Amino acid sequence: MIYSSTIRRIATVIVLACIAGSIVVGLLHEPRTPLLAWTSLTVGAISLVVVLATKRKPKRDTVLFIISGMSGGMFIGAAKVDFPGTLPVWLWTIGAICIGTAALIVDAESAQSKSVNRL
Repeated sequence: MIYSSTIRRIATVIVLACIAGSIVVGLLHEPRTPLLAWTSLTVGAISLVVVLATKRKPKRDTVLFIISGMSGGMFIGAAKVDFPGTLPVWLWTIGAICIGTAALIVDAESAQSKSVNRL
């Protein structure tokens, strides 16, 4: 997979759509959704908005995608939502971590392909 700006933008928008689905699920389960779940959802969304708003940097993007994926895991753990409702959260978590891993691999490959001038 080529980690281009277009692919990064499309993947980030898809994950943000999953976060929007998680917001809907959280609002449907409002009495049972604690503050920690909303905080983790906010952190995940903000990290992806930063990715969309800035230039492509695979190392930074990796960290932000991993943070967003872990936020999804925290949302799953904190929100008391049953299985059909957790599908967008699972897609959010898996998608964000996969994109972060792809960014890390692309960064590692580009670092290996650069020539080093050793004197």
